[in-house]
Amino acid sequence: MAIVQNRLLELLRDDLSGHVANALVNVDGQVKTYPIFKTNINGTKVTKYIYLDDVQAQGQIQAASLVDSVGNALATKPLSITKGDSGLLIAFEFEVKVEVSTS
Repeated sequence: MAIVQNRLLELLRDDLSGHVANALVNVDGQVKTYPIFKTNINGTKVTKYIYLDDVQAQGQIQAASLVDSVGNALATKPLSITKGDSGLLIAFEFEVKVEVSTS
């Protein structure tokens, strides 16, 4: 029986995190690129944050996507947020889990 070691989970978590280059945010039907504001790693979880400041992207936030370096969508979060003149933090949280089959 194979037992997955924490090191494998850490490598998979870091690989996942490394593929995220930036974010695309749909505001009032227009898609704009935003940098990753912060990355938090805790155990087998990785959280990517996108921050829209008080001036950016006022209007109806319809979706946010994390994309790789060539623009391929990796994760999309449908949203329905009306953003005024205050900041907005959008978070994507992932947890790496591995199942081992004994067959």
